[in-house]
Amino acid sequence: MKAALSGLVIGLGVLPVLAAACDAPSVQGELQGKFDASGEVCFQLPPLSENYVFATLNGVTDARLLDGQNRRIRTLLEDGPADGEQTLLFSLPVRQHSSLVLHGEEGARWRFEWQMKETTPLARAQDLEPISPTLQQLAKHLASGGTTEAFWRQRQQAGTPLIEPVDATHKRVTFLWRGARGNVFILGSPAGDHDPLFRLAHSDVWFRSYVVPADTRMQYKLAPDVPQIQGTAREQRRAILVSAQADPLNPHTLSPPHTDRWNRASLLDLGPARYFTPETMAQPIRHGTLKRYPMTSELLHNSREITLYRPRAAQPARWTLFLFDGKTWQDEYHTANVLDSLIARHALPPINIVFIDSLDHKRRARELPPNANFADFMAHELVPWLRQKGITLTRNKTVIAGASYGGLASSWVALRYPRVFGNVLSLSGSYWWAPKGEAASWLTRQYQQSPRYPLRFWIQAGRFETAGPDGGIYQNSAEFETILRAKGYPVSFHPWSSGHDYAAWTEALVQGLRHFTGVKTSAARRSE
Repeated sequence: MKAALSGLVIGLGVLPVLAAACDAPSVQGELQGKFDASGEVCFQLPPLSENYVFATLNGVTDARLLDGQNRRIRTLLEDGPADGEQTLLFSLPVRQHSSLVLHGEEGARWRFEWQMKETTPLARAQDLEPISPTLQQLAKHLASGGTTEAFWRQRQQAGTPLIEPVDATHKRVTFLWRGARGNVFILGSPAGDHDPLFRLAHSDVWFRSYVVPADTRMQYKLAPDVPQIQGTAREQRRAILVSAQADPLNPHTLSPPHTDRWNRASLLDLGPARYFTPETMAQPIRHGTLKRYPMTSELLHNSREITLYRPRAAQPARWTLFLFDGKTWQDEYHTANVLDSLIARHALPPINIVFIDSLDHKRRARELPPNANFADFMAHELVPWLRQKGITLTRNKTVIAGASYGGLASSWVALRYPRVFGNVLSLSGSYWWAPKGEAASWLTRQYQQSPRYPLRFWIQAGRFETAGPDGGIYQNSAEFETILRAKGYPVSFHPWSSGHDYAAWTEALVQGLRHFTGVKTSAARRSE
């Protein structure tokens, strides 16, 4: 085998295969087959030095990376649509045997195309004098011949990141990693970008400090030794996903229990209290029902899962919430479980919830940005389907909500069908979006040029969302609110000390619902 610096690509052929035992020779390139009665196919992977794998899957619902003893290392795909296309970016354990196990429906065709490359970490080691008083003391200790052992013992006890006071409204947060070789990056940093950490002298301490508002809430991952990738700047940027993982010294997370470290995000929440906590998310649904249904759309030529939550009440719920990216909201963050408890405590009125699955990334990117067929699906297929299930809508008590592309979709569908969907709850909406060949912020111009409709808006965006197209999501959302207000719409804009993640979106969803439904939001959450 060639040296790691060669960037060796192993195999480039196309080879149709049948579902094989795990001891089958490993290949690379394009593979095709059909799932047998077991619904499983397995590939033995070669031991490599530093590496990354880029793969595209079709027809696969689950994918897992196992070690040489068949123990799960990493979940790569879980409960995906059988007709979906998924892209994966991961690494194999260094110089160890491993296997890749794919699952799908019996008799379904699968296709798998991949590239494995040996590589070296991207060289980003930089020195910087720390501004954290704690790290300044450590630097002096190291300069006098000391070690980092006591520092890391203290961090293991107190946890990370390191949080220090600045003034009455700000804190200094220092993210830390121990022992990377070439680099460490933050995924989800307060700067809204993939910021590198700095190395403290020649020690095993990697750090980066930020002064943030004292009410900051965000999710993040740390990515040690991100590989150097031969490709475009975008491909190199995405390489952070190879090693991005939970902060090993931060016990706080909103991720489901037993999630592996690559799929678990760490939580930094400096606020006093949350609606969504591991405890509230783990509560069973006691006061309502949750049922999953398959639904086929003739307009979109596909099928998806619609999950319905309905509260048990003396009278049917008058409010209905439509929530895009429904599988994420319920399967990962147990939104119905949390809202079920809030409804029982009268912190929210009874609300039906319609969780709308977004299938895969490719179809999500096609359907949620302004798409006439998708808006028609919502009004002409989903609403009548709900009526058959016993849920009848009242326009002024209907909330359509989503995050990112979902926030954009909420505003678009409401513009197309304002007599059906009366309230828009937008969380970090992607208002920078525009059709190919047109200027950014297309939907903002559509509202500016259209008549004023009977709609109300509650718009949230994170103060850390300042990077990206057209000035970033924070600026785009503020501009959208300005246009709506100038048109005479009832609208409120809610800046949060947060980034582009569910740590803020889950909390904002509850606050937006309380606003629309008339529940006072000034009461302290601890007293609810």
